[in-house]
Parts: sequence; C-alpha cells; structure tokens
Amino acid sequence: MNYTYSAAKMAQELKFAHLTSEIIDKTKLLILDNIGCAIGGSTFNEALRLRKYLNTIDPGGTSTAFGGRNMTAENAAHANAHSACMLSLDDSFIRFGHPGSSIIPAVLAVAQKLGSNGQDIITACVAAYEMSMRLGVAAQASVERDEIVKGYASWQVFGSSVGASKLYDFSASKMASAFGMTALHAPLPFLRKFHSRPMNWLKNNYGWACKAGITAVELVNAGFDGNQTIFDGPNGYWAMMGSDKFDEDIFTQPYDDKSYVMDIGFKAYSGCRWSHTAIDCIRTLMENECLTNENLLELKIETVSEFVRDLDGDWPETTVDALFRTPYLVALELHNKSSALGLQEEDLGSAALKKTIKKIRMTSLDGADKKFFELGTLPVKLTATVNDGRTLQDCSEFPTGHPDGPQFGKSEIIAKFLSISTPVIGDCLSNNIVRHVLELEKQPIALPYAMAQNSRY
Repeated sequence: MNYTYSAAKMAQELKFAHLTSEIIDKTKLLILDNIGCAIGGSTFNEALRLRKYLNTIDPGGTSTAFGGRNMTAENAAHANAHSACMLSLDDSFIRFGHPGSSIIPAVLAVAQKLGSNGQDIITACVAAYEMSMRLGVAAQASVERDEIVKGYASWQVFGSSVGASKLYDFSASKMASAFGMTALHAPLPFLRKFHSRPMNWLKNNYGWACKAGITAVELVNAGFDGNQTIFDGPNGYWAMMGSDKFDEDIFTQPYDDKSYVMDIGFKAYSGCRWSHTAIDCIRTLMENECLTNENLLELKIETVSEFVRDLDGDWPETTVDALFRTPYLVALELHNKSSALGLQEEDLGSAALKKTIKKIRMTSLDGADKKFFELGTLPVKLTATVNDGRTLQDCSEFPTGHPDGPQFGKSEIIAKFLSISTPVIGDCLSNNIVRHVLELEKQPIALPYAMAQNSRY
C-alpha cells in the first residue's frame, strides 16, 4: 500500500460539505485564536527582528505580515507564525506541540494571495490538522527514543503543505508530490537541545515550517516533482524525523473515524503547556483557600520528572526563557500578574518575584511520568505551607482549555482574542475580525489578515 498517496487522497477528497457543524465552529475558533496570538506577538522584539530580516529578502507581495508591509505568502506566513508563538498562547495538543501555528498562518497567507473563500479556508485548515496530527501520532517514538531525538516542526511542516495544496486544489498525486518536496525543506528534530539557556528565539520554528510547506507547494506548482512514497517503507519519513516506529493504521485512519481538530486545546495562560496545571492549581488555592504571597512560607510543585528537569532552574534572562520556567509562571499568579495576557519584560527585574521564587521548589511526582507518556496528561500536585500552620494541597491532570479540562469555550476564546489584539490594533478592528471569522463560511473572499493591513504598529 502506498501510504503517502493514501494520506494525500484523504486530504484531497475532503470537502466543506463533509464537515460537521461542531468541526466548523471549532476550526473557526482555532483560526481566531491564532490570529490573536499573531497580532499580540507581532510587537515583541523577537518578532520585530525577524520581520526586519525578512524585509531584506522579500520583494513585496499580497499577503499581510502583522506589524509590517505586505510580503509574499511564504514570508508573510513565516513572520506571522513566528509572531503567533511569541506569547506562547497558541493552541496545544499535549506531547505534540502547537499544531495551529504550523497551519493557520500558512493557510491564511496563501488564501490572501489566491482570494480564497471562507469555506475553502476552513476545509484547508481541517485537512491540514487531520493529516499533520495523524503523522505525528503515527510516528510517535518509543519513550527511550523520545529521550534522544524529538521534534515538532519536523513533522508539522506537512500541515502547511496540506493547507496550501488544498487551496491550490491539487490532485492527490500532486499533493503526494508536494509531500516529497516538503520533506526536503523540513527542519531537523532539534527539541532535545531546545531547553539550553538562553532559549532560542525561534522556539519550535513554526515560522520556517509554514514557509517550507508553502515553498514546497509552489515548487510543485512550478513543475518540480517530489518523492511520492516519502512516508512508505522502513526508510520512510518517520525514520528521517528520528522515530523508531510508525503506525500506518493511525496515519491512514479515515477522517470520519477520528477528528483530531476536536482534540486540540486552547491555552488560557502564556508559558509552556506543561506548566498550566500548576498555574490552575495555584489559582485554585488562591481563590478557595485564601493563599497569598504574603502568607506563603513554602510551595512544593510535584510533577513529571521531565518537567522538573526542563522547567526548573535559574532566574530567566528573557521573556522567552521565562515561558519555560514553571516557578516563575506560578510566582506571577501569586503577585496578581497572571500570564494570561502574556509576559512583561519589566517583571524580569522584579525583586519581589525573585523573593517569591525562593519559596518554590519542584520535584518529581510518583506515577506522573507514566501518566504523561502513556495517557498524555499533565499531572501535578501542589503543596503550600502557610504562616498560620495550615498545609494546602491541590492536584490536576488536565489544564484549562484542554478538551477534558476546565471550561475555556467560545466566550473565553473571544475574550482572549480581544484582550490580546485590542491594545495593538484597536477595539473597532479587533471586533470586526471577530465578526468576520465567526462567519467565515459565509465570506466569498475571506481575508481576516488583510483587515489589519492598514494598522502599522
């Protein structure tokens, strides 16, 4: 069986009419959420520097790069995907990164170039999520191999190529060729060097993933041929990305049998998703047990050993570093400076925060590793000792915004979008984008990115 062609055929045959109302509504919220993350993140120094570089190589085009001039589709997607990662508020699938930032900026940039309608955008996004997540889950390495080599963008790059291929209305054969071409542009699985300090500003490199996927599709459109068996055999792409196994049944599971779009979670807080259950717990203790920074004597965070290894440590040097420091994110809550709206540079100089972090220690929780690796949960147990002699505890496994976690639905996602975007592009434009995206399937030419075109912030 040619699994490459089968995956391409499934994506190519997906039509808007096949989508349930639940999938359509969820996809529109995913699109709105990512646009908000891109607008908010576009003001960060790391995003400004990338756009400055891209301006030196970009001839100009039809696609909007938030905070700058129009660019070619591939460079606009590169800029916007990078911006969408800056707040670390982009969508999440536990143990599989943030798939939306490797899909939505690419789909919207190409759609703007082609003048695609709203139904085509939604369908392209769904096909991209489904194919990308099937590949990631099917090629999930053993725990032992995962400890050595791991990458997200190295396989999520195929999400952007699927999305672009759909908008170009590629045949299944042509899409399979685009898969082969995409593999030649994919980033290496670099995540086992990801947590070295200072953190790299490209984070998961989703900007490049978007650019690479679009470039691969454009090359095929220009007459290049890609390997149409890239996922097949013992030397298939799963081996190239560093995995030691591949489940072909998962990879080619019919969309009607499994909808990964419905499993994607939204993030209520900035910072690595691995920290979010700890943030939920500290908020619960503050609300229900009157825990404050003033009455806290000591806080113990017990969780997955990998989280202790990678998310504890020295005081962060940059806001990117801080996104991957659980004690820092928890301390922000205790100082009523929640990361829900992103991190602030000025907090890095806070002596009060530094004092609070000295009260916090992280350690491994019995059984947590098994739950994380086998069930994809984020187990945490917080134990706080307070100055009146009480010991307070709270536990969690599913963070806010996870399909099985505390509620974070349509109203919360809209509020999140407005809180992030309004300070950057204003109230009127932000509300117009909300209305546009929530009625995306009715738009004959859907350009939610272009609506921010006249904003030069």
